[in-house]
Amino acid sequence: MKKYSLAGFRVLEYNALESTNTTAAALPREELRDKTVVLTYRQAAGRGQGSNTWESEPGKNISVSIVFCPRACEASRQFAVSMVIALGCRDFIRKFTEDCTVKWPNDIYVGEYKIAGILIEHCISGNRIASSVCGIGLNVNQKQFCSDAPNPVSLLQLTGKELNIQQALEMLLACIDKWYGRIEDYACLEKEYRESMYRREGVYKWEDERGRFRASIAGVDEYGRLVLKDITGKDRVYGFKEVKFC
Repeated sequence: MKKYSLAGFRVLEYNALESTNTTAAALPREELRDKTVVLTYRQAAGRGQGSNTWESEPGKNISVSIVFCPRACEASRQFAVSMVIALGCRDFIRKFTEDCTVKWPNDIYVGEYKIAGILIEHCISGNRIASSVCGIGLNVNQKQFCSDAPNPVSLLQLTGKELNIQQALEMLLACIDKWYGRIEDYACLEKEYRESMYRREGVYKWEDERGRFRASIAGVDEYGRLVLKDITGKDRVYGFKEVKFC
């Protein structure tokens, strides 16, 4: 393992890992510091939400987990951490292509294609966040995808240009750090997040446990739940995996 600083973050770089999130969560107390990055260029079993996995060709993409310790952040507003990561990823990707949005709650899209995924796991102490492990898988230089994921894309496919992964990571961390500095300004984060949401404009078909309906995105509430406004004008509020696009 190598240790070094990058863009104001403390980086722990490993030759290979099963999962950066699993490794970050298991760090000993003396290593579990704010703005610590667990990095590898060979991740064998990258984790997504639930039982999902993340495909990443060795040496081609960014596979990291960032440890934040936002102790001033209330546990009830833990979605602020998700917004910090999502907005940082958005800003980084928009340096190369403009059509980048955040698909609630944890995907980053360019057009109709998924370019990055986020997995965040919190450790709560009382009514505060003791630490957050923020896993990011971002497709940079991968040319082909072999999994059954329906719509992956990389920056290389979008721009035709390869990036230096270390330099790309430094840029990404700087973008995330900008928003981390605003972690306590939930209203600012929520406004920026809402304006960046995938399919923010227009009415679309959705499906929940009661069936299909048409609605537009109103935003997210203080708990990070998705707020939709259906065609009758009624607000509908959903947690993770309680609703999906049709």
